Amino acid sequence: MDDFTLEDELAVRTTLARYCRTCDDGDIAGVSALFAPDGVFAVPARNLEARGTAAITACFEESQGPPERRGKHLTLNTVLETGNGRVTAVSDFLFLRPVGAQPVLAMAGRYDDEFVKIDGRWVFARREVQAGR
Repeated sequence: MDDFTLEDELAVRTTLARYCRTCDDGDIAGVSALFAPDGVFAVPARNLEARGTAAITACFEESQGPPERRGKHLTLNTVLETGNGRVTAVSDFLFLRPVGAQPVLAMAGRYDDEFVKIDGRWVFARREVQAGR
Protein backbone atom coordinates (compact mmCIF):
# COMPACT_ATOMS: atom_id res chain seq x y z
CA MET A 1 0.00 0.00 0.00
CA ASP A 2 1.73 3.10 -1.21
CA ASP A 3 -0.31 5.31 1.11
CA PHE A 4 0.54 3.40 4.33
CA THR A 5 2.07 6.07 6.56
CA LEU A 6 4.09 6.07 9.76
CA GLU A 7 0.84 7.09 11.52
CA ASP A 8 -0.79 3.96 10.11
CA GLU A 9 2.08 1.81 11.33
CA LEU A 10 1.80 3.26 14.83
CA ALA A 11 -1.97 2.69 14.78
CA VAL A 12 -1.49 -0.98 13.80
CA ARG A 13 1.07 -1.42 16.57
CA THR A 14 -1.39 0.19 19.00
CA THR A 15 -4.04 -2.34 17.97
CA LEU A 16 -1.54 -5.13 18.72
CA ALA A 17 -0.89 -3.66 22.17
CA ARG A 18 -4.60 -3.12 22.89
CA TYR A 19 -5.27 -6.78 22.12
CA CYS A 20 -2.84 -7.77 24.88
CA ARG A 21 -4.26 -5.29 27.37
CA THR A 22 -7.91 -6.08 26.74
CA CYS A 23 -7.27 -9.85 26.96
CA ASP A 24 -5.30 -9.44 30.17
CA ASP A 25 -8.03 -7.24 31.67
CA GLY A 26 -10.80 -9.67 30.70
CA ASP A 27 -12.42 -6.95 28.57
CA ILE A 28 -14.25 -9.19 26.08
CA ALA A 29 -16.11 -6.30 24.43
CA GLY A 30 -12.80 -4.48 24.05
CA VAL A 31 -11.18 -7.51 22.40
CA SER A 32 -14.10 -7.98 20.01
CA ALA A 33 -14.01 -4.28 19.06
CA LEU A 34 -10.47 -4.77 17.74
CA PHE A 35 -11.80 -7.00 14.94
CA ALA A 36 -13.61 -6.05 11.75
CA PRO A 37 -17.33 -6.93 11.83
CA ASP A 38 -16.55 -9.91 9.57
CA GLY A 39 -13.13 -10.51 11.14
CA VAL A 40 -11.72 -13.93 11.95
CA PHE A 41 -9.95 -15.27 15.04
CA ALA A 42 -8.36 -18.65 14.32
CA VAL A 43 -6.36 -21.21 16.29
CA PRO A 44 -5.67 -24.04 13.81
CA ALA A 45 -4.17 -26.36 16.45
CA ARG A 46 -7.53 -26.27 18.28
CA ASN A 47 -9.50 -26.47 15.04
CA LEU A 48 -11.03 -23.12 15.99
CA GLU A 49 -12.20 -20.40 13.64
CA ALA A 50 -14.55 -17.71 14.92
CA ARG A 51 -15.90 -15.37 12.24
CA GLY A 52 -17.75 -12.15 12.99
CA THR A 53 -18.25 -10.12 16.16
CA ALA A 54 -20.76 -12.45 17.84
CA ALA A 55 -18.62 -15.57 17.27
CA ILE A 56 -15.42 -13.84 18.38
CA THR A 57 -17.14 -12.54 21.52
CA ALA A 58 -18.45 -16.02 22.33
CA CYS A 59 -15.01 -17.54 21.74
CA PHE A 60 -13.32 -15.16 24.18
CA GLU A 61 -16.10 -15.48 26.74
CA GLU A 62 -15.55 -19.24 26.71
CA SER A 63 -11.75 -19.14 26.78
CA GLN A 64 -11.20 -16.41 29.39
CA GLY A 65 -10.68 -17.96 32.76
CA PRO A 66 -11.38 -16.38 36.13
CA PRO A 67 -9.35 -13.23 36.88
CA GLU A 68 -6.79 -15.10 38.98
CA ARG A 69 -5.93 -17.29 35.95
CA ARG A 70 -5.53 -14.40 33.56
CA GLY A 71 -1.99 -13.52 32.83
CA LYS A 72 0.11 -11.25 30.71
CA HIS A 73 0.28 -11.31 26.90
CA LEU A 74 3.48 -10.00 25.36
CA THR A 75 3.77 -9.33 21.64
CA LEU A 76 7.25 -8.81 20.22
CA ASN A 77 9.45 -8.92 17.12
CA THR A 78 6.61 -7.63 14.96
CA VAL A 79 7.29 -7.28 11.26
CA LEU A 80 4.73 -5.34 9.22
CA GLU A 81 4.38 -5.79 5.48
CA THR A 82 2.29 -3.88 2.98
CA GLY A 83 1.46 -4.72 -0.59
CA ASN A 84 -1.32 -5.88 -2.86
CA GLY A 85 -3.74 -3.69 -0.91
CA ARG A 86 -3.06 -5.54 2.35
CA VAL A 87 -1.34 -4.87 5.66
CA THR A 88 -0.02 -7.93 7.45
CA ALA A 89 1.98 -8.47 10.60
CA VAL A 90 3.87 -11.43 11.96
CA SER A 91 4.68 -11.26 15.67
CA ASP A 92 6.07 -13.58 18.28
CA PHE A 93 4.10 -13.83 21.50
CA LEU A 94 4.53 -15.02 25.05
CA PHE A 95 1.76 -15.66 27.54
CA LEU A 96 2.70 -15.61 31.21
CA ARG A 97 0.30 -17.07 33.76
CA PRO A 98 0.55 -16.28 37.47
CA VAL A 99 1.64 -19.18 39.65
CA GLY A 100 1.56 -17.89 43.18
CA ALA A 101 3.24 -14.51 43.03
CA GLN A 102 5.41 -15.39 40.01
CA PRO A 103 4.63 -15.12 36.31
CA VAL A 104 5.38 -18.41 34.54
CA LEU A 105 5.60 -18.99 30.81
CA ALA A 106 2.43 -20.84 29.80
CA MET A 107 2.60 -20.49 26.02
CA ALA A 108 4.74 -19.07 23.23
CA GLY A 109 4.09 -18.84 19.54
CA ARG A 110 3.38 -16.59 16.62
CA TYR A 111 0.52 -14.36 15.54
CA ASP A 112 -0.18 -14.06 11.81
CA ASP A 113 -2.36 -11.00 11.32
CA GLU A 114 -4.09 -9.18 8.53
CA PHE A 115 -5.45 -5.68 9.13
CA VAL A 116 -8.06 -3.48 7.54
CA LYS A 117 -8.79 0.19 8.11
CA ILE A 118 -12.44 0.88 8.95
CA ASP A 119 -13.69 4.36 9.82
CA GLY A 120 -10.13 5.54 10.40
CA ARG A 121 -9.23 2.64 12.75
CA TRP A 122 -6.91 -0.28 12.01
CA VAL A 123 -8.54 -3.52 13.14
CA PHE A 124 -7.93 -7.22 12.66
CA ALA A 125 -9.38 -8.70 9.49
CA ARG A 126 -7.83 -11.99 10.61
CA ARG A 127 -5.74 -13.11 13.57
CA GLU A 128 -4.28 -16.61 13.49
CA VAL A 129 -2.58 -18.00 16.58
CA GLN A 130 0.21 -20.50 16.00
CA ALA A 131 1.16 -21.88 19.41
CA GLY A 132 4.65 -23.29 19.80
CA ARG A 133 5.92 -21.70 16.61
